Amino acid sequence: MVAVNGTDFLQLYSTTFDWSAVNGLATYRLNFDTQTVNYVTGQTITGGTSGATATVVKSIDNGTTGSLYIQSITGTFQDNETITGGIAGSAIADIPAGVVQISAAITGVATSALSHVWLYRNRLFFIEGGTMRARYLGIDSVTGALGSLNLSGIFQRGGSLLFGATWSLDAGDGIDDKCVFVTTEGEAAIFEGSNPAGATQAEWNLVGRYDLTDPMGKRATMRAGGDLIVATKEGLVPISAAINKDAAALSLAAVSRNIEPDWKREAARRLSLPWEIIKWPDMNYAIVSLPVTAAGQESWAFVVNLETGSWCKFVGWATRCLELHDSRLYFGTNDGLVLEGEISGNDNGLPIYHTYVGNPDHMKSLGGLKTVHQARPTFLSATPYNPKISFSVNYSVDLPPAPTAADGGTADLWDSGLWDVAKWDQAQPTGSVGGGQWISIGKTGHVMQPQLQITSYLNQRPVTEFVQLDVTFETGGVVV
Repeated sequence: MVAVNGTDFLQLYSTTFDWSAVNGLATYRLNFDTQTVNYVTGQTITGGTSGATATVVKSIDNGTTGSLYIQSITGTFQDNETITGGIAGSAIADIPAGVVQISAAITGVATSALSHVWLYRNRLFFIEGGTMRARYLGIDSVTGALGSLNLSGIFQRGGSLLFGATWSLDAGDGIDDKCVFVTTEGEAAIFEGSNPAGATQAEWNLVGRYDLTDPMGKRATMRAGGDLIVATKEGLVPISAAINKDAAALSLAAVSRNIEPDWKREAARRLSLPWEIIKWPDMNYAIVSLPVTAAGQESWAFVVNLETGSWCKFVGWATRCLELHDSRLYFGTNDGLVLEGEISGNDNGLPIYHTYVGNPDHMKSLGGLKTVHQARPTFLSATPYNPKISFSVNYSVDLPPAPTAADGGTADLWDSGLWDVAKWDQAQPTGSVGGGQWISIGKTGHVMQPQLQITSYLNQRPVTEFVQLDVTFETGGVVV
């Protein structure tokens, strides 16, 4: 029996012990036999000898024997005592001989002082906020006394520990895994081994200390295969690049190199709130939150395609924080709202406008004047869409008004289409704008940029792919 916050709690452990977390509370299993009544969820049980009490959250009934999953335990239940509840009847507690009582608490430091947690080689590690100390528990433990790891003698630029993570040389978990500690000043220390309290290098060894630039937040990290990618002021930097490049050259190896000017501009503007990254495998992209830190600042997020490495912006997403739960994306705003993303064709009731502006193209006539007469885009789509094609010239982007939004339309998608309307075996529709007809453009310039604008139907999340764009154009001469 141990005292936690002035209350005695019973913790049982044996080879048959089973526990989990329900509603954030520790849950324990208490076996019983000689049962005369079935227990029900929510009732309070009492030990006849010990006087201990607990709340039942689940009952496994095997006739006269079974198990109770219990929470909010006070006191210590004893073996062979009578267990009664609010319903007439009883059972006899069956606590195996030689069980070890364990603490449901973390001791050694107040849990409110722990600011970050991660798993490394079956051991939970913690950051003690505002210090250079890391804390850790025993192997396969979620409670108990915390060990201490002081890293103040390793880092050179001051600050405090911000977060830690696991870095691997391959895509899985194994003996090549390394433990990474990152400070608020952008220094990273990498350790290998499985026992921080070990006395030998084989048990715990410093691999090296490396320089990053300032990290954007303790949750602004992402695993890509085995590599650990950290969001810094210079961009999304893999740890594997930090070990062999100077901090000034890390932007050259950044995953976000293609949007480097945009990234650095937003990193300088949005420093007062931490950034976060969520990888969404089902949608094949990762989203980087750009929290709004000042009045009038744009609400958007950076998004990267996990296959192609292409970037875009989700405009109107005020992502203060991000979370992926049950393969569904949720984000919180500065106003205290929690919103779910990618569930329909509207943004909280407003139309969603999808915009693509191509790279400037000389169209194989460098310096020459040319006129684009017509264009014909081709799409693959499983949902209705409303597109518009246009061109900008001479590096000046000029977008026309987006096409209007529309309600209605049906989608031949399981769990979305209507019975007797959508056809589950219907092939995805293909086609081009205007029923395959060419669209007049009539733009003249030295450099051309194709532009595509699509407005979603309000009640459906779009499933549309832009395949190609055919154009007819005429080249002119070069005036010297």
